[in-house]
Amino acid sequence: MATASRKHADFVSQPMGTKMSDALPGIGDALGSRLAERGFERAYMVLGRYLVLGRDKVRFNRWLHETCRANEEQQRDCHRAIQEWCNSNV
Repeated sequence: MATASRKHADFVSQPMGTKMSDALPGIGDALGSRLAERGFERAYMVLGRYLVLGRDKVRFNRWLHETCRANEEQQRDCHRAIQEWCNSNV
């Protein structure tokens, strides 16, 4: 299993492609399954929600908590990775 920092570095440095949502830092198997159950099985779908929410950290983190019950650390890790990916690619 990759460390959190390795998972972050890999995610930020690679194209989004069709990665599963559990490829997102902060999102493991359990949260990935919850996201998939709610129609967000791919990382680009979570990215889309981030963009729809206006790249707003508070709104995105609230959405993550409500959608898959991500805790604050998981929210922070996921938001940071998506934000950095967007800064490099969007």
